[in-house]
Amino acid sequence: MRVLPLLGTTIGLLGLFAASEFAGRRGLPAETTRRLVHVIGAGTTALFPLYLHLSEVIALAVAFTAFLGWTYIRGSLRSVHAVARPTLGAVVFPIGLGVAAIAVWSHPAAFSYAALVLALADPAASVVGRRIAGPSWPVPGGRKSALGSVTFFIVAFVLGVIFAALAGSGVILAAVGAAAVITAAEATLGFGLDNLLIPVVAGLVGEQWLRL
Repeated sequence: MRVLPLLGTTIGLLGLFAASEFAGRRGLPAETTRRLVHVIGAGTTALFPLYLHLSEVIALAVAFTAFLGWTYIRGSLRSVHAVARPTLGAVVFPIGLGVAAIAVWSHPAAFSYAALVLALADPAASVVGRRIAGPSWPVPGGRKSALGSVTFFIVAFVLGVIFAALAGSGVILAAVGAAAVITAAEATLGFGLDNLLIPVVAGLVGEQWLRL
């Protein structure tokens, strides 16, 4: 493993957590700071194939899983963990991305697609589902909403179309099926465990169906 890329990424991600803590102590709600960390963290991960090796990504996943698990148990890093609902989403977040990397690292676009689905579709679904009332169903540890799932599908579909077009794979219509499968995975899991499954499923359908 190379020291500089790994060290620089680690410092950058720790800086993100520090910024979220600073914002939380200035009155920003934990739901907001957590969501910002989610978007920026997963969005940054989409760039990893450009400058990191697989072994380095795995090392980051292990290190940040330990860090987030430790802060969760201690009750610290409240800008990420102090949300009202019971969730392990922050702890399993790096695991999901690490497993996705192992599964599709030889297809960098598929991994980046998976990371961006997690970065954008998941938070968008959460915002819409919480702010707009509509049909919903129970999942372990909470509820999922129809409007949230529709939002997730739309964002995942748009990302699929963009990635398929850039890849020139000629399978843009497959973005419908890919988005549907990922949305179904997101809609069935609670306790934040969708953060574990979404990037893995998205990476695999991105590779196999979108031909990324």
